[in-house]
Amino acid sequence: MFINRRSILVATAGAALGSLAWAQAWPSKTIRIILNFPAGGPGDAVTRYIAQRMGALLGQQVVVENRSGGAGAVGILAAANAPADGYTFLYTTVTGVVQVPLVTKDSSFDPLKSLAPVMGVGSTPMGLFVHASSPATDFPSFLEWARKQPAGLDIGGGGPIVEIATAVLARSANAKLVYVPFRGTAPVVQAALAGDIKAFFSTPSPVITENAKAGKLRAVAVTSASASNLVPGVEPIAKFIPGYVQDINFGFFAPPGIPAEAATRFGSTLATVLAEPGMKERLAGFGLSLQPATAAEVTRLTARDAETIRKTLETTPVKFGE
Repeated sequence: MFINRRSILVATAGAALGSLAWAQAWPSKTIRIILNFPAGGPGDAVTRYIAQRMGALLGQQVVVENRSGGAGAVGILAAANAPADGYTFLYTTVTGVVQVPLVTKDSSFDPLKSLAPVMGVGSTPMGLFVHASSPATDFPSFLEWARKQPAGLDIGGGGPIVEIATAVLARSANAKLVYVPFRGTAPVVQAALAGDIKAFFSTPSPVITENAKAGKLRAVAVTSASASNLVPGVEPIAKFIPGYVQDINFGFFAPPGIPAEAATRFGSTLATVLAEPGMKERLAGFGLSLQPATAAEVTRLTARDAETIRKTLETTPVKFGE
């Protein structure tokens, strides 16, 4: 059938207008942010605040769905398998994405292909905390205490990130540290306050800060390369064990193949929220250092963390919750 040039131009213009209309229409319904951490922790607080502010700017409700479990893999896989329609996003850690194949033993998940990075939000170190009744007041005294435990010292934590940090520390410091898994920061802190565990790794959070000020918990070290104001008053483990750095990067991802218009507008709206006055201080209160990053930078961090974990597993046995 013959199609003249005018028909092609009309069709092309119609498609362009349709695309423009779609872009202007997004979002036309509720946006879902999957969070692979349980409610009550610092990640939950950050996500809900960002969702509230983004909803106000986008004119649509932005809801947060907590999908914890499986050492973080449950929520990540739920997002990766969600419809790529621009209405489902994921807030998680880069390291968590990298660890999915290790946790699930499913090689079909590719950290660099199974999710599409949208934007990085920030990073945080982990603090090494102890119950106030422990004899540890700093990292050297913590090691002395740990090495005296015949059966090893239990270290609580909320996921494989902490499991790797514990295993690497045990090997590097020549101390027997036994990782005890919990489903997030809130239950770890509750167990520590109850005396069920005496030490734990965690990202900073208001509840930890409050209990430290109340004299119930104590920070003894931080996993950043240098001292951090997010875990004030303590020295980095790297000062005593050179090269020991366990920072965590947080960001937003989406199912691969979502419409470019949705990813672009979501990212630009998120950038606007992160640039709001007082946001840096607010996120610091949740234990997060504001460091916006492009999708390309998040991809680079993902590739870097994947290589770091690969090298770690060559010398450090990790069970990943088995």
